[in-house]
Amino acid sequence: MKALLAQFPALKPARDDRRGQAMVEYMLAVVVVIGLLVAMAYLLYALKQNGNRVLDLVASEYP
Repeated sequence: MKALLAQFPALKPARDDRRGQAMVEYMLAVVVVIGLLVAMAYLLYALKQNGNRVLDLVASEYP
């Protein structure tokens, strides 16, 4: 068994000081993805507002 653990160090049980690291990494990734989605939604809103302003200017009857 020790020879198998020596060949594959990933099979060794995790140390106590690394417990929860995967959960922290997943939560960080979720926060980053949510932040990107919020930024993209704000960009879409701003671009739609700008497009509406352009359409209003084009449709105006000002000479």
